[in-house]
Amino acid sequence: MAVVKIGGVDIEPAHAKPQRISALLWGVSGAGKTTLACTAPGKKLLVSFDPDGAASIAHRTDVDVADLSDVSAGVVEQFKSQDNPLGIGKVLDEYDTIIVDSLTNAQHMSVMHAVTKVKGATIERPSMQGYGHRNALLTQLVKNVLRITARANKHAIFVAHEAAPQLNDDGVVMSITMSLGGQLTTNAPIDFSEVWALEDTGKQRRIAIRPVRARRPCKTRLFRTDGEPEFVWRHTGGELAEWYEEWKGNNWKKIPLPKSGDVTPTIKSVAK
Repeated sequence: MAVVKIGGVDIEPAHAKPQRISALLWGVSGAGKTTLACTAPGKKLLVSFDPDGAASIAHRTDVDVADLSDVSAGVVEQFKSQDNPLGIGKVLDEYDTIIVDSLTNAQHMSVMHAVTKVKGATIERPSMQGYGHRNALLTQLVKNVLRITARANKHAIFVAHEAAPQLNDDGVVMSITMSLGGQLTTNAPIDFSEVWALEDTGKQRRIAIRPVRARRPCKTRLFRTDGEPEFVWRHTGGELAEWYEEWKGNNWKKIPLPKSGDVTPTIKSVAK
């Protein structure tokens, strides 16, 4: 091939590119988002914006925690660093997976900081400029963490909470999505290969990899999408790492959904 570089980077075969998990997990409180995230491969760093966010994984010895839930809102200025957001770039060599939990609380912290920068803005009325500042900060956090982890071939997982359902005039649920403001619910998932919605029905925990029962966005490059839109999650403690190894062993071709045991699939997708 005569041309060896495009935009200053080497041209290389697709199979030569290292693969990693880049996932956005969202759902209601208690659905197991943090628990699932911490089943990712290798040593994990949990960057937590949620109070008591590490309580569910306190038994794990393969997770370190950076608890930012009670620091000054000014820490969000560190989201802007392209090479070292929140100082993560300096410790990347020590970890296989970086987890940011949760985007929803990082967003709230960004609003608190934004109102100190925008004249006349308050927490109760952040103003359009305040919301714009918030959106820019959160977008930079996502893109910069994904950038540095991709460069180092580390896994990256973000967590977001579920918003209240959108209802029509008759009180019927029209849509359910993640609790992020403005266009962030649309824009944030773009850069992830996996966007999964987690649900706890009281009897089962389920992971949706395609839109189902008004929940969206959902997508996957890891699992096959020619069957059910979701599966029952039977927590064993190493799920993401096991699925990643199966995907790797399948030469990066999509793998079947994990078996749901004796559960009869009855839920149909609302969108392909």
